[in-house]
Amino acid sequence: MMKEWRNRLFDSQKRETDSHLIELPLSVAEGTRILGICHRTWKRWHELAMSVPEYKQQHIEMVEKISDANSAPPIVRYQVWVTGKIGEIFTNLPHGITKKWIVQDCLQKTLKEFTVEQYQREQSQVPKSE
Repeated sequence: MMKEWRNRLFDSQKRETDSHLIELPLSVAEGTRILGICHRTWKRWHELAMSVPEYKQQHIEMVEKISDANSAPPIVRYQVWVTGKIGEIFTNLPHGITKKWIVQDCLQKTLKEFTVEQYQREQSQVPKSE
């Protein structure tokens, strides 16, 4: 996972003045590029992210918007942010141990740090690029 993923995530928005352009949906492929991870890693982290209520709600809303059941639902930048934060937890854990249960436990204890409000707060602190 790339250390500068947050800069890539927030900078990729182009910081348009039109607020409706800021939160256009992304593909999972774009999310993996922003984070610098492979699709398999995204799937593992997405599975854990589904325990975050707002993330799960975003996923459900995107699934409902697509008409083709065989298509992957789009994602929003908030989902990339949650997935990136989960990746940071994995990155900070020592190698050679099973990490999934530790991350699940950490998520349950810190759910308030994974809200849309926290995402927006962090997003607003990033200086606009020119």
